[in-house]
Amino acid sequence: MFSGPNTSLPALRQLLAERFPTAAHAADDALVTGIPAIDAATGGLPRPGLTEVVCSAPSCGSQLLLGQLLQATRTQNRRVALVDRNDAFDPGSWPASQLEHLVWVRPRHTEEALTAADLLARDANFGLIILDLHHAARAELRRIPSTRWYRLQRALEPALMAGLVLTPFPLVPSAHLRLELGDSHVFAAHNRPRPTLVTALKPQFLRQRAHTSATG
Repeated sequence: MFSGPNTSLPALRQLLAERFPTAAHAADDALVTGIPAIDAATGGLPRPGLTEVVCSAPSCGSQLLLGQLLQATRTQNRRVALVDRNDAFDPGSWPASQLEHLVWVRPRHTEEALTAADLLARDANFGLIILDLHHAARAELRRIPSTRWYRLQRALEPALMAGLVLTPFPLVPSAHLRLELGDSHVFAAHNRPRPTLVTALKPQFLRQRAHTSATG
């Protein structure tokens, strides 16, 4: 795992080149998440493609979703980059063995987060790029031009990579799949085992576009 709020993007590029030699990914249609409601409906996250998860309620399960994706990608031997706009991820909540394949980037503002995600999406060593913006100011998010999202989508395509963006409201026009976590977990739910909570995650499907593999 790598974390650095003051690390420049050129330094990040160099770090990635040193830590991860170029790797090839097999062509799939989806990245299996281990979340039954998603995998049963779509097979997983489209790849290459952007998935947007709208976190419209507090305590809606976004961190549970992130943790499950880390576990699933670890099992599949895929590296993950998490661009964490508001430093919301808590690595202490997860076993260290589940974070060994993670690059954790903590940008200072939304523009830097978008630039970092675009850079990471062009590195073929990753199987999943996660951009967490759901705690960012709404006014800041509304200023993002739609072209930035289409550019990010295009960056994912050569490496057949999955991209996930967490937002507080529907924001990503280029998303192949848009889900919403709109229900807050009751306090008592936090005492349940994580596998039980993962099984109970039932996001609402807001958009699902037909997806054609880049190799097809």
